[in-house]
Amino acid sequence: MVRLKKFRVYILLFLSMFFWGMSFIWYKQAYPGFHPISLVLFRLIISFALLVLYSIIIQRVTWPKFKDFKFFFLLAFFEPLMYFLGESFGMQIVSSTLASILIATIPLVSTIAAFYFYNERFTANKYLGILISFVGVLLVVYFDGSIGEAPLKGVILMILAVLSAVGYSLVLKRLLVDYGPIIIVSAQNLIGILYFLPIFFIFEAKGFSWSNYSPHDFLPVLYLAVFASTFSFIFYIEGVKKIGITRAIVFTNFVPIVTAVFAVVILNEKMSFIKIAGICLTISGLLMTQINKYPKLKIIKNRWRS
Repeated sequence: MVRLKKFRVYILLFLSMFFWGMSFIWYKQAYPGFHPISLVLFRLIISFALLVLYSIIIQRVTWPKFKDFKFFFLLAFFEPLMYFLGESFGMQIVSSTLASILIATIPLVSTIAAFYFYNERFTANKYLGILISFVGVLLVVYFDGSIGEAPLKGVILMILAVLSAVGYSLVLKRLLVDYGPIIIVSAQNLIGILYFLPIFFIFEAKGFSWSNYSPHDFLPVLYLAVFASTFSFIFYIEGVKKIGITRAIVFTNFVPIVTAVFAVVILNEKMSFIKIAGICLTISGLLMTQINKYPKLKIIKNRWRS
C-alpha cells in the first residue's frame, strides 16, 4: 500500500512536469497572437474560474486564514508574478539553450535553500542524482542550438526566475502545513491576477482588441490554463507535500526533456543521438534522487516559525 501511494505521487509529479513541458509548445502556438502579460493573465483568470467552479460543485469553498495572507501574497509574488516576468522577458533576450541551462539549476539551489530554511537532510545519492540529471539536461539543450551571446540583463532576468521558483517552493512548504493543493492554487492564481492586472493595463491594454482573435487562437491559452496553471500546480504541490522539496523539485529537470521530445512530434524539430543520451541521463539522475535508504529525519529547525 505504501509503495502504491508513492507510485501515485511519482505519477502526479511526472504529469505535472509533462504539462509544464508541453506549455513551451503551447506558448509557441499562442505567442503569434498574444503578448506575454496578456497570455499569463488569461491563464490565471481561466484557471481560477475552473477551481472556484470545482470547489462550488464539491461544496468545499474555503478561504485562507487572515494570519496566513502574508504567506499567500508572498507565494504569488514569487510565482506567478516574478517567475513569469523573469522567464518571459529573459527568454526574449538570451537564447532558449542558455535559459534552459539556468532553469535546470533550480533543483540544486532549492536543495541548498531547503537545508538552510527547513534543515531538510539529503544524502550523497541525491547530490549525485541532481548532478547527473543536470548533465543530461545540458546534453539535451546544448544540441538544441548554440548558447550564443548572453547579455547581462537577460541572464539576470533568468536568475530572477530561478530564485523565484526556489522562493515559491519554500513558502509552499510552509503553507502545506495547514492547506491543501486546491485552496493554495486558487489563492495564488487570484492574487496573481491582482498582480498582473495593473501591468496589463500599463503595457498591453492599449493595443489589445478582442476582434483580433478567433476561437481557435484561444485553444493553446485554454491548454495553458487547464493543464499548466491548474493541474500542474495541484500535482506538484501534492508531490512536495508527500516527498518534500528536495526530491520533488528534481522532477523539474524532466520539463525540457518533454519539450524536446514533443517539439520533434509537433513542431517537426530534429532528435539526435546526443539528445537521446541526455534524456536517459536526466531520467537516471532523477531516479537516483528518489532512492531513500536512510530513515527520514525530522525537521530540526524551521526558520519560518522562528
